[in-house]
Amino acid sequence: MTTALDLSICVVLYESIEVTQRFHEELMASLEGFDNYEVLYYDNSPSQTLAQWFAPRLGPGVVYRHDPRNLGFSYGNNQLILRARHERILLLNPDVFGLSAAVWADIASLPTDNQARFVRLLNGDGSFQDCVGEISSLTRAFRPRPDYASIDRPTEVGMGIMAFMLTERSVFAKVGLLDCSYPLYAEDMDWCYRASQAGMRVVYDPSIELTHLGGASAQERWARGAGLRRKYAAERIFIDKHMHG
Repeated sequence: MTTALDLSICVVLYESIEVTQRFHEELMASLEGFDNYEVLYYDNSPSQTLAQWFAPRLGPGVVYRHDPRNLGFSYGNNQLILRARHERILLLNPDVFGLSAAVWADIASLPTDNQARFVRLLNGDGSFQDCVGEISSLTRAFRPRPDYASIDRPTEVGMGIMAFMLTERSVFAKVGLLDCSYPLYAEDMDWCYRASQAGMRVVYDPSIELTHLGGASAQERWARGAGLRRKYAAERIFIDKHMHG
């Protein structure tokens, strides 16, 4: 007997062949026993490495598209969201691990009406990852930071990172797609801010716990310092868009 997920799993790829192979194999093994789902991959890699690896592994329920132009994380996710055929949509990074049949059963039970749900993410060493927080603002800098690691029940937050975000097609219809002005960072903060403005709930749910290696593709392109500069530049885009005027 199988369990219906009614879920489109959307994954944007960029190189990182070893991590991607491990992710795909774990993902497909964890989905055994479930049906009514699809896995959609959008590959931003300039090379054909992933395309060649995926070619013999495609079949019912798994769709792969390669776009070497690399128009960004937001653009790739938007293409997948627009192609998703299920009402429930999960944006998932290919460096998130710990998926299992039990996790999918929990995901199937999570409410998604008028909300987006984020889960507890851990670093590779098992420590709590800085995966949820508040929207960038001047007042945030002067407020004590909540201890998100100690939260043990579903709680509304300002934002979560899109390594894992579960929501519905109807929510995207109200909030809009991801903003392609952000090449890699802060698109999640921008979307969560717009979701709150549209009356949607942004919920952190620590009942599901996964490991997020974090920045696997970015590390292949930039040194840590360059990555931080890009994050700050992305936050500047957000502030210019939403905090002025």
